[in-house]
Amino acid sequence: MEQLIDKGLIALCCLTAFLTLAIDAFTFGGFLIALAVSALGEVLPRTIRLALAACYCAAALACPQLIAFLPLIAYDCMRDTLWVARFAWAIPLLAGLRAWQALPWAVVVLMCVVSAVLAWRTTSLVAEREHFRTLRDDAREASMKLEARNRDLLEARDLSAQVATLAERGRIAREIHDNVGHLLTRAIMQVEAFKVVHAQDPALAGEFDSVGVTLHEAMKTVRSSVHDLRDEATDPRSLMQAALDGCGVQQVQLTYDAKALPADVARCFVSIVREASTNTSKHSDATRIDVHVRELSGLFQLVISDNGTRGEAALDAGSGMGLQTMDDRVRALGGILRAGWQQDGGFRVFATVPRQ
Repeated sequence: MEQLIDKGLIALCCLTAFLTLAIDAFTFGGFLIALAVSALGEVLPRTIRLALAACYCAAALACPQLIAFLPLIAYDCMRDTLWVARFAWAIPLLAGLRAWQALPWAVVVLMCVVSAVLAWRTTSLVAEREHFRTLRDDAREASMKLEARNRDLLEARDLSAQVATLAERGRIAREIHDNVGHLLTRAIMQVEAFKVVHAQDPALAGEFDSVGVTLHEAMKTVRSSVHDLRDEATDPRSLMQAALDGCGVQQVQLTYDAKALPADVARCFVSIVREASTNTSKHSDATRIDVHVRELSGLFQLVISDNGTRGEAALDAGSGMGLQTMDDRVRALGGILRAGWQQDGGFRVFATVPRQ
């Protein structure tokens, strides 16, 4: 836009100089040619723009009247990177010194100098603006990368805290199971033994029965708490990732979009991922496994796909005990499992389990 404004001002100055000349068809045609060359310089490639400017300068050498419109050509020449091309307009200007009077020639020289200064200023301004935009884009890109890195660090920290929490829950469950459960079991056995020893005394036998019932309820409560802690201490995402990392396939990708899988569904999906990844590594030539776990409004979904081809070993694996075991696990939860080869290649396991 700045170039158009500059050229508009220069064209007005040239028009003023044109009005001071003898108006004829040749001079008017030269003015139109100068305007055309200047306008085409904004849309044509650099080489063609320079060629047109050189042709106009050559025409100005042959016809001194065209020197009056050299400021338009000088503007385009000064925007080039070559010093020879920048000052090509000075050659016809110096050659026209003999054909022009001193005052008009000095006015044209002044206009050419002003045009050159405008071209240099506008070119520098555009270059600085592009440099600023580049710096701004680089800074924005660096900021986005830093934000992404911060998010990754926060996610890693949250994951580390979650893993530590789950490990502590697992430790507490083991401590309760190994210590408190053992003590309660021993107390129950002692009460049962005392009941046998004092079987002749109904009053004592009744007391021992009451104590035994209390101990059994305590044992049931401890077992329930241990099972709950063990289920909460299970991280299906980590178990799936560990199974994929250890299957021996080159590329593995786990996409986990479930907030909280129920314990039975989590155990089912982890078992299916282990079985499917093992089958892929043993019986397939696949180099990639993709696993997607999704939590939808009414069901939980597991999709496992690879890029293997239909070999004989792979066909045998596709109808073996592994798939039957997967199907039994999913059906036990009221779900559906589909497995088979895809038309575009690769084996796919699709399992859905409804929400209870």
